Amino acid sequence: MPRLSRVESQALTRIRLLEAAQDLFRREGYATTSVDRIAEAAGYSKGAFYSNFEGKEAIFLAVLDAQSHESLDPLMQAIDTAGDAAAVIELLVRWADERSSSGSWSLTVLEHARAAMKGAASLQRQEAIIRGNWRQLGECLLKRLPGLGDEPETLGALLNEIAYAPAMTFVSRPTAGDLMRLAVTHLFEACAAKP
Repeated sequence: MPRLSRVESQALTRIRLLEAAQDLFRREGYATTSVDRIAEAAGYSKGAFYSNFEGKEAIFLAVLDAQSHESLDPLMQAIDTAGDAAAVIELLVRWADERSSSGSWSLTVLEHARAAMKGAASLQRQEAIIRGNWRQLGECLLKRLPGLGDEPETLGALLNEIAYAPAMTFVSRPTAGDLMRLAVTHLFEACAAKP
């Protein structure tokens, strides 16, 4: 196997650090995950960590951004090719159930928001990532189901909040999918009934 170039080696280090951080943040939360533990779990030194990230907040935001794409990109691609409104609703139901069963990520996001100082750049960046997710999902849905309204960010926020609701990580019934089906079906019917 050929030796990696310096750029390739740095990229691999960054990927491994992000993977370790994602795993630790998801399993243990924001507060108990430290730079030391991320570096150790990835098999690198703290120096390697700081060569790639300014600190814990920076890697958390990078993980949040990557997690957003990992979750939303396949969903939006599937929505774009879904046959009809019923198929779109079922995609959202499955997505919500998968998100709610994927661990305590929503609690970690809240934990970071509580730990960050009000007005801090990291909190502003977290909000920008989340609002961007809401907007992207809402715009995607409104292209396929224009009857759902005309506020993509609000629509996306509603659906994300159902899918990532903290209580849905430990309550068995109703499921996030049950709530998603109820909300989207009734929203679609109400919008379709408008003159």
